[in-house]
Amino acid sequence: MEVIMSSSTVNDENESTSIYNPDQLELQNIQREVTRQLSKSLTNEEISHYEVELLENDIENISKRISYYRKWLITIILSITSVVVTMLSSCWSMASEKIIEHFGISREVSVLGISLYIWGLGVGPLFLSPISEFYGRKLTYIFGLSLCSCFQILSAFSPNIGGLLFGRFMSGFFGSAFLSVAGGTVTDIFQKNEIGVAMTVFSLAPFIGPALGPVISVFVVENIYFRWIFYILLITSGLMILLIILIVPETYKPVLLIKKAKRIRNETKDDKYFAPLEIALKEQSVWKNSLYGSKRPFTLLIYDRMMFILCFYTGLLLAIIYLFFVALPYIFRTVFKFSPYGQGLSFLGLLIGSIIGALPSQYFQSLYNIQSAKIGKLKPEFRLYPLLIGSFVVPIGLFIFAWTSYSNIHWIAPMIGCSIFSAGVALAFQGIFGYTADAYRLYAASGMACNSIMRSTMAGIFPLFGLQMYEKLGANWGSCLLALLTVVMIPFPFIFYKIGEKLRSKSPYTWSMD
Repeated sequence: MEVIMSSSTVNDENESTSIYNPDQLELQNIQREVTRQLSKSLTNEEISHYEVELLENDIENISKRISYYRKWLITIILSITSVVVTMLSSCWSMASEKIIEHFGISREVSVLGISLYIWGLGVGPLFLSPISEFYGRKLTYIFGLSLCSCFQILSAFSPNIGGLLFGRFMSGFFGSAFLSVAGGTVTDIFQKNEIGVAMTVFSLAPFIGPALGPVISVFVVENIYFRWIFYILLITSGLMILLIILIVPETYKPVLLIKKAKRIRNETKDDKYFAPLEIALKEQSVWKNSLYGSKRPFTLLIYDRMMFILCFYTGLLLAIIYLFFVALPYIFRTVFKFSPYGQGLSFLGLLIGSIIGALPSQYFQSLYNIQSAKIGKLKPEFRLYPLLIGSFVVPIGLFIFAWTSYSNIHWIAPMIGCSIFSAGVALAFQGIFGYTADAYRLYAASGMACNSIMRSTMAGIFPLFGLQMYEKLGANWGSCLLALLTVVMIPFPFIFYKIGEKLRSKSPYTWSMD
């Protein structure tokens, strides 16, 4: 459930902010830099006159020109592609036994097929997201998914395990370019009063993909051949690239302004008209910006303890999710004597729970608006309500899963435990992502990036020892240990809610909403 979320907009009397939309902040940075550069040769009046702005009736203003149904078609295409990219992370789970047999490798080496893909998803946005800031979202989708598909070919046809594992990492690396910016397209095309349902649908996609991967994978692996799951996802990725080229337009405002500036220059024959990003492209190196951008998240993670704890918590939750991709087949095979088909279907508990946990997002958005209106200002701590609930739901689900994993208890009980746990994870992610973007507003992109690093690193490590842990401790105590780890984390959301404002005032990275 590697998730890089964007959520619906928040209204205030004076401003609107998105839960995670660092592009707006990047645009402001670009404009400030452009103004500084141009001030050397142009007066403020000339800058104001020749800098183009995106007006409602401009042909470049895509969000105003396309129909409501086209917006939903774009959202569905982006959501399905998100499902495909995240399915790639977990489809390996039910193909693992066949891969071990085919290549003659150990189980530990096989688990690297999951871990390397997750690590690729975590590292990729650090270097690839700046491409979208300079060249737009659509080019990033095409570039990222095309290379992701190329390395899927390596995974699908490699005659040795080394090539297959390398292909897995690089597929995750380039697939992450799509996940890191796709939510921004949805926020670009929908109006504030329309976006709620659309963002809920899109936000569900990265949760659905990892849980759906093993369900589909087991039927393909058992009835055809393990490589066919890679063939199918490769074909699907190619189809999604084609649909993105044909249907998904460029929606990133700085790039649209470049198109408008070019049009006006052609119409007026006056080369003074400019868009801020045009100057930034001349003054800044994309690759230098990528390398510099990869440094900032580590700085934030090291020097801000509050950010470290939030990132660690999301890392722990995602690590347990991916540990389950190794543990669930083992538990349902050894305890409940499930066939491979039953083992694959056991992941439906995670899928159902994820959907249930994501559904109340609009309620928490409304609660945030109400609480902010009461005190007359936006307060990041009001974003923590889903996390406060999720911090209790997560260990409850794990304890149920742990102590119902007995052969004399019906198998539906541990699946219910999985669903409750998964719902708690979805709630926790909503709260942490929302809080991160609001509290670290000027550093929102870096905050989300360091969160991605931490959770992907932990999620990639846990599967490497998960099966051995369950073999040593058993299904009950192994899951109980995980539950106890999440119990230890319960106080932190309440501490942040109570004294978060005081902690933020001491951090050089947070942003005051006074």
